[in-house]
Amino acid sequence: MSLRRVLLVSALFVFTVFSANASDKIHKIQTGESLFTIFSDRLSAATILNLEKEIKRLVPDFTLRIGTVVKISPASVTLSPDNLTDISVKLLNDDFDIKVTNHPVHTVTAIAHGVVESSLTDAMVKAGEGIELAFMLADIYEWEIDFFHALRKGDTFSVLVEKKFAKDRFIGYGKILAADFVNQGRFLRALYYEYNGVKGYYDADGKSLKKGFLKAPLKFTRISSTYTGKRLHPVLNKYLPHHGVDYAAPVGTPILATADGVVLNREYNQFNGNYVKIRHLNGYETLYLHLSKFAKIRKGSRISQGDVIGYVGSTGISSGPHLDYRIKQGGKFLNPLTFTSPNLRLPRAQRAAFKETVKPLVAKINNAYGRDVRFSFLRDTHMRSDGSMM
Repeated sequence: MSLRRVLLVSALFVFTVFSANASDKIHKIQTGESLFTIFSDRLSAATILNLEKEIKRLVPDFTLRIGTVVKISPASVTLSPDNLTDISVKLLNDDFDIKVTNHPVHTVTAIAHGVVESSLTDAMVKAGEGIELAFMLADIYEWEIDFFHALRKGDTFSVLVEKKFAKDRFIGYGKILAADFVNQGRFLRALYYEYNGVKGYYDADGKSLKKGFLKAPLKFTRISSTYTGKRLHPVLNKYLPHHGVDYAAPVGTPILATADGVVLNREYNQFNGNYVKIRHLNGYETLYLHLSKFAKIRKGSRISQGDVIGYVGSTGISSGPHLDYRIKQGGKFLNPLTFTSPNLRLPRAQRAAFKETVKPLVAKINNAYGRDVRFSFLRDTHMRSDGSMM
């Protein structure tokens, strides 16, 4: 075959492919559209009903949501309800044939480096990542860094994170496996570790980056009464000790468990009203009084820090909607406003396993600095090769 003929055949082939592709139409579902909208000019109403039943049989959670991508070809229609599923409908006169393709998710690990100029989100975007990764990083360091007031220009971060791909497209982040943050010259390393269902981030010595207790069990509230040995009770009208802090808030405001623990009591009495008592490690207990109602918890439930355990009310002996929050250790009440939250550490039995498990993470994040003198200097100045602090 002559070169001219080869080029002519190739050109015709390219034109054919281009023409076929040019006839395809990509459409995103709008408000009010349905399968009838898509197939009404191809199939009868009865056949479309059968088509919908068959799709839901093959993909039980299928919903034609606003924004669903639809590829319309002369002989087929492909619905892509999410990044992982394609539903191809081959049209056969007033009949159809359906093929469902479930695309695998591929997870890879990647490193992101960034330097703060104005904000963490801006630095993350400039590093080529999504702002959701900035929020994930802030969640890890929220006990160590005040991202509203303590962030400084020139602060740096490195993040070893899982990235998920499907159909050769990035679909989201998995876990942050390790991270370094230098805030005002202070080096902070976070390493992911889980054991017996407990997941968290620890420094290289096994100390949790999460403090033992939240500062308060409510958000966006005010203190109406403090911890004191003598207070005129607003209802009983006599002086009594007040062993907690009252947080005034509207009825129905969610109440958060301030630490991990187990529910000891979830009940009502005439003084406390609806109340919850939670046991924590090292002999600590917290109490939450005067709730309007409980969340879906029961005696013996395991609670994680930040879980909603109930809602603000005014049950029991109470002068108005508020939460009376109390902390005890060894049977003695503590002042929640001056209470210093203990640092959490891995159990002694887990420390050797932790050191071994995080070795590959430490190696990856250390090696990722490469020849970046600025990052290497910070790393070498502040920590040993195993990630522990000097």
